[in-house]
Amino acid sequence: MALDPEWRAFAERAKQVYDQTLKSRLEPEHIGELIAVEPDSGEFVLAPTINEMTQSTRLRFGTKPVHLIRVGGGTAVKIGVR
Repeated sequence: MALDPEWRAFAERAKQVYDQTLKSRLEPEHIGELIAVEPDSGEFVLAPTINEMTQSTRLRFGTKPVHLIRVGGGTAVKIGVR
């Protein structure tokens, strides 16, 4: 199922924020961690696990949408079993 164009644009804005302002700061020390980016403000939450990310994101952003990215690349969240 393809992403709604509005959500796709949201994700692209978040990736732009990450690439332009956060990537060089975070990659040296946080490879593999998760980052939740709110693209309109540029604010973010960094966490090593999805559980910590969920808690920190709720505290910081409430119900505001964020986009999850894995620092250094790769899939942010995998669902299902192999």
